[in-house]
Amino acid sequence: MTTSQQLPIPPEFQFEWDAPEEAMRFWTADLMHWPNGISLLSATMDAPAFGRGLNKAGQQLCMPFGQVDFKHIRGYVYSSFPPYSTDPVEMAKRMEEMQAQMMQHVPGLLQRWYKEYEPEVRSINEETLKGDYAKLGDADLSDLLQALVDKREREGELHFLAVFPAMGAVMFYEQLYSELIGTPRAGEHLQLLQGFANKSTETDAGIWRLAVEARKRPAVLEILRQVGPARAHTALAESDEGKVFRGAVEEFLDTYGWRSNELDIGEPTWKEDPSTAYSLIRQYASLDGYDPEQEMKSLRAAREARQKLVLERVPGEQAAMFQQVLAGAQQYLPIQEDHNFWIDQQGVAVQRVPVLEAGRRLVSAGRLEQAGDVFFLRYEELQDALRGEKGGLKDLVQQRRREREEDRKLTPPPVLGTPPPAEAGLEDNPMVTKFWGAPPEESPDPRIINGNAASAGKATGVARVILSLDASDRLQPGEILVCPATNPPWTPLFGIASAVVTDHGGILSHTAIVAREYQIPAVVGAKVATALIKDGQTITVDGEAGTVRLEGA
Repeated sequence: MTTSQQLPIPPEFQFEWDAPEEAMRFWTADLMHWPNGISLLSATMDAPAFGRGLNKAGQQLCMPFGQVDFKHIRGYVYSSFPPYSTDPVEMAKRMEEMQAQMMQHVPGLLQRWYKEYEPEVRSINEETLKGDYAKLGDADLSDLLQALVDKREREGELHFLAVFPAMGAVMFYEQLYSELIGTPRAGEHLQLLQGFANKSTETDAGIWRLAVEARKRPAVLEILRQVGPARAHTALAESDEGKVFRGAVEEFLDTYGWRSNELDIGEPTWKEDPSTAYSLIRQYASLDGYDPEQEMKSLRAAREARQKLVLERVPGEQAAMFQQVLAGAQQYLPIQEDHNFWIDQQGVAVQRVPVLEAGRRLVSAGRLEQAGDVFFLRYEELQDALRGEKGGLKDLVQQRRREREEDRKLTPPPVLGTPPPAEAGLEDNPMVTKFWGAPPEESPDPRIINGNAASAGKATGVARVILSLDASDRLQPGEILVCPATNPPWTPLFGIASAVVTDHGGILSHTAIVAREYQIPAVVGAKVATALIKDGQTITVDGEAGTVRLEGA
């Protein structure tokens, strides 16, 4: 058994471990979900609860990891997934137990999501959103926040009870496909998992319909073109036709607007600040011949035709088993995108309602300057304030605001702590590499960036480097989107871009799934893409080879 040594902390990223044993664990920066860091309140209120839910699901499913932890370091989220055991025999036994659990959970998983998991999550979110918090005393509001944290733990549990088996079903399908048909090329086997209705493409279609309405109303389209997205909502209220369109946007936001550009309680939702929605509407209004609903129909027809051809290649005695395994894997897309909509997006966003009520009370008490300052507090500090602890918080908030600004200038090291022994096999676990992405080999050619081949096809165009969805209006039709990672609010950009390149993610990440749905080339997990690709540079994306070529370099 090899012994790993603790990694040195980079000089530019100095911090102190809270306990010596933390340094003995292996911590990975989660830059796929939080590429720009996370607020202190979200890191201490939402993330721990979600982690407890993950651990509950992991125990039920016999996952091959021990107690998972999340840690907030210099404004960034680090996660620790220790192996269940460093004994190969014990790990092999655990994997067998996990496979047995997966076999029980996969059949009927999607129906279970629709009939049990999703209704429970929606009920939690609706109750949180509609609460009459102004009528509560401070102590009652404190109790309610703790109850909400407990509910988020349950949402985290449901999240992984759905996602882990769905991902396991894809792994089993890939294995069987390779055995019966041959090693798949360029993700051809994943074509059979495309073209299923999901909340991400549903939201995109809603934005497209608003863009179609805007094109029918020249006065509205002129407002969208002349004023910036931040002013559009106000400007539309100045005319009768504008008010009608604004009402349609508000109706859309009532359903789809409880999401933020970042997975963070501290980030305003589209419902509060609709500027991102208006930016996307304006961009879609400039597209000619684009119809996401028709494209979904075409994608579904292509999947059905491809499935028929594949089944003809499966030996007859294996056909029934192959179809059963395929049906299990086909649950992944709607579960992945729908859980993201209801749990990762809306489940986070609705927590802002009671938290901002707490912030307003602290402003009234003279302890904060503005309600949004509450997101610079730790959860226990917020609870102490509601439970009667006195004293000013303004200086503390200002200090932390400065620290946040400085931390955002940092490049967080990808790993910290002590790596697990090679025998643990974590780096080769397909459940890890398929979602998070395997580390790409460094290219000997400085003009080539390697990544994970996520969606087949080749495209050459202007690279638009976008580090935050706040800058999404910079992407022009036909350009190549280059970004740290994407989550569902980014989905409409896939209808504008000709290809996508990300620093983070694997072939089952949101970016890869959606790129295949939009049938555009994608290379994910390229690690250094946003650092090496210059904004406006011409690049060629080869989604089959998993490479990005810097043209003219």
